[in-house]
Amino acid sequence: MTKIAIVGMGAAGVSVLHAMTKFPEYADAEIIIYTDPDTFGTGLPYQPDTSILLLNQRAETMSIKVEDPLDFVKWAAVNKGFNDGEKAHLPRTWYGEYLQETMNKAIEILKPTIIKEEVQDLSIKIDGAIILKTLNSEKQVNMVHLCIGHLPYQDPYHLKGHPSFIYNPYPTYEKLEAIPNGSRVGIVGTGLTGIDMMRYLLRKREGIKIYFFSDTGTFSSVRGEEPDDALNYLTLEQLEREKKHNGGFVSLSKMIEWFKLECEDKEINVGALLNRYSKGDIDDLKAQLTDEGQLGMLQMIIHAMDPYLADYWLALNETDKKQYFHDYRADFERFRSPIPSESISELLEGCESGKISIHKELKAIADVQGAFDVSFENGKNIQVDYLINATGQDKNIEKSYNNSKLLNNLLNKRIVQPEVFGGIQVIWPTSQAVSQRYGIISNLVIHGQLISGLQYGNNTVGMIRDHAYRVVKINK
Repeated sequence: MTKIAIVGMGAAGVSVLHAMTKFPEYADAEIIIYTDPDTFGTGLPYQPDTSILLLNQRAETMSIKVEDPLDFVKWAAVNKGFNDGEKAHLPRTWYGEYLQETMNKAIEILKPTIIKEEVQDLSIKIDGAIILKTLNSEKQVNMVHLCIGHLPYQDPYHLKGHPSFIYNPYPTYEKLEAIPNGSRVGIVGTGLTGIDMMRYLLRKREGIKIYFFSDTGTFSSVRGEEPDDALNYLTLEQLEREKKHNGGFVSLSKMIEWFKLECEDKEINVGALLNRYSKGDIDDLKAQLTDEGQLGMLQMIIHAMDPYLADYWLALNETDKKQYFHDYRADFERFRSPIPSESISELLEGCESGKISIHKELKAIADVQGAFDVSFENGKNIQVDYLINATGQDKNIEKSYNNSKLLNNLLNKRIVQPEVFGGIQVIWPTSQAVSQRYGIISNLVIHGQLISGLQYGNNTVGMIRDHAYRVVKINK
């Protein structure tokens, strides 16, 4: 009997498990699930937490089922009484409940063995079989789906371990519990995690003063009203035609040309729009809240590329990829990862009331008698009592004390190897690991953030779900 292991049971692991229920071949396999007991069926982002924290994606994009794109919307209506929720940003913790329910239904069908322990090591035998080891068990399997979820958080100022530094802020009700009323709290980073922390503190603490610290002071855009429309230039068919005439590659300049044509087709003056919202600061956010539709249309174009964004990325040569990272990535990601308007409204209200201030050109952070002195390039200093890490995941893979033991062992034994643009190397679209030691490992397939350097932009459930289904189908 074929033995298949799924290592990790967050959004990627649940996607793999659910996809297996769609193919009768998996009914005859022995499936083994390895999972952290604390995040079984939710993963880190969707574990039980306060309902204050919202999904940054609309509910209509969050189904775990390829066959039913509105499954999460229907779930919210039945289980939470939230009707007509397609365009809504629902609580993260609701999504965790939905994931667990979807997982439990798949478990009833496939009847896997569930081992609530983290895999600490993986070895490959001469015959190609894979050995998985936890602290208390060792099993041999024929195939592994590696779905270990979020990469370690960055720690650019080397503060991990400081009693007043919150390195991993989730779940917030537990990690932020020690922060008392009246505290001065610094949030390092202006991304979606930082917005989560702001929302929690404003609701759960009195007399709090919040400081956002970052290099640029730039926030993601406000989520606009995205119309339902189709792309005419940025299509997979267009990409494949161009690749045939250029040895499998397409230039970045050609893709930018298509992007501009797409904007013209949708009556967007993209140059004026980017110039109007070039800073990503508070004034930009105020203007975006009253945008008359151009912002939402631009976001629609970008989001409509998600199903084949990786194909576009892999059609670029290395020089063009580097140019994209240097010249375009910041703006592309700012409009691709928008913040719900209600969260932006809270940020602006907090700034106007004096509860929140935003500071850029962060230079250094020093420990001063158990608190922190934060310095800036302009010579200014600010003292805070607590610091919350909102710098995001570290996608540059190397051996690190922040990694899981499994990832460090995979790197140490050269079973996997880093990808230049983040994550580890795999063959696309099969997701088979590329190893310096073993070559292509056909029975070790990788999902989620670990392959973000090749499946560019895979921080959305839809991309992870669709790819999981594709890989499960290929390997059935």
